[in-house]
Amino acid sequence: MRVAYYAATLLEIGGGLEKYFIETARDLSELDGVQVDIFTMDDAFNLRYNRMHDFYFGRKFEKHLLYRESYESITAKLGKARYLKNRNYAELRQRLQDYDVLYARNEFTEPFLIKFGMGYRRVPPVIFGCHIPHLYLRANSFHARLHNVLYTSLLYTWAARGVTGFHVINNFSKEVYRKQFPRAQIARIYYPFDAAGFAAKADRFLFQGEFAPHRFNILWAGRLTQQKGVQELVELIDRINPRHQDRVAWQICGDGDLRPLVLACRDRWKNVTYWGHVENTSMASAYRKADLFISTSGWEGYPYNVQEALALGRPTVAFDIPGCNDLVDNGQNGYVVKSVEEFQERLQALIGGAKLHPDIAAYSRSRNDPAGILKEMAAFFESCAGDRPRKKLPV
Repeated sequence: MRVAYYAATLLEIGGGLEKYFIETARDLSELDGVQVDIFTMDDAFNLRYNRMHDFYFGRKFEKHLLYRESYESITAKLGKARYLKNRNYAELRQRLQDYDVLYARNEFTEPFLIKFGMGYRRVPPVIFGCHIPHLYLRANSFHARLHNVLYTSLLYTWAARGVTGFHVINNFSKEVYRKQFPRAQIARIYYPFDAAGFAAKADRFLFQGEFAPHRFNILWAGRLTQQKGVQELVELIDRINPRHQDRVAWQICGDGDLRPLVLACRDRWKNVTYWGHVENTSMASAYRKADLFISTSGWEGYPYNVQEALALGRPTVAFDIPGCNDLVDNGQNGYVVKSVEEFQERLQALIGGAKLHPDIAAYSRSRNDPAGILKEMAAFFESCAGDRPRKKLPV
């Protein structure tokens, strides 16, 4: 079986979805009889695409954010899988004829790009990986509310009507897609995260920086965007610090358009350290240095940063949203909370010494079987390909 992963945007962006594409393409290609390659549009297309994307969100386009990871690093991680950029959709459509299924993102623009750029009937059966939440439960901004309207609209349903199957990554999304696309195949399959393998990186790739000794180090890591809850992070710091400034140190890793909010917070409080973008290979070491990990995201699919923190045995506090509440069990490996006020209460309790499961890493690993998940993914691809004659793998 030959599987084509497709995303309009570059893998060099280095976000969670790009990480998922790279790692699952590599690992699936290690299975007998499976080859996965990743297709994106080229750099020129991405410059235009991201300028329009940032215009929609009303923010300044920053070209360097397209290249947070190098092409050489990506190709080295891919193993037997390949990374192929395309100048136009005619070239991409021709290349896809050698594949059995096409796995694409559910982002609002993707069904339109496939429908009008290539045509559903002119490419292999299409599977949408629903990594972008279909509904934002914490829709506190205009764009978040607009997202909910667009993704549940008849327009999106019409554009995605040619999709054969939907791969969802949390329980909430499964029910949402089942109602909107009752005739499609829908499978909930979690990320095949190798917790033990990620934890082992802590000894091989050291984080180049020191956290505050003799303090309770709270780590936050992610893109500095509205989705990741940067405003809520700053609010939490401002709430916690008046009582605990001498006991707590805040460690912030990441980059994005809300960087000025973090820099202003750092300048306001001496116990806030901003590390900028950190390569993922070094993050295992950073998690190990921390006492607690927090996620302030307003919406997620199945967040890597939460999985990574738990893999290093770090208790995690996050908002009660799909994805986070699939990973965090209250009172065991952390807490999911309903509000900033409850977030503050849980943080203060943990700073004060509240106890959770004695071995969070082992508890979290017991709930994830990477090898089984990869086989489940391959079986879902087979099911969506149906009776289509299988393409031969390259020799």
